[in-house]
Amino acid sequence: MEQRRAPGVDQPRETLTAAELRAEGVHLADFPGSTADDFRRYPVLSEGGWFMVIKHQRTLRSVSRKPWRLLGPVALLSEGLVLD
Repeated sequence: MEQRRAPGVDQPRETLTAAELRAEGVHLADFPGSTADDFRRYPVLSEGGWFMVIKHQRTLRSVSRKPWRLLGPVALLSEGLVLD
C-alpha cells in the first residue's frame, strides 16, 4: 500500500539494533514475536514540547520518551554556540 504524505514532508523513522534496544532497557521478550526491526525512533510533538521516542510499530507502545531540542527538527544557527 502506498503511503500518502504532504509534498516536502519527510520524517524518517530510524531503525534500531537489538543492542540499542537493550541499552534503552527494552526486552524483546516483552514483545512476543517481535524483532528489533519492529521498533523505530523518531521525534514527536506534544503539549510538553518535542520528544525523541522509541515505539513498537505494531502496537505504537512507547518504550522510551526523552526530551529533545526546543524547536524539534529546526536547528538554530546559534545551537551549541558558547559565549564567554
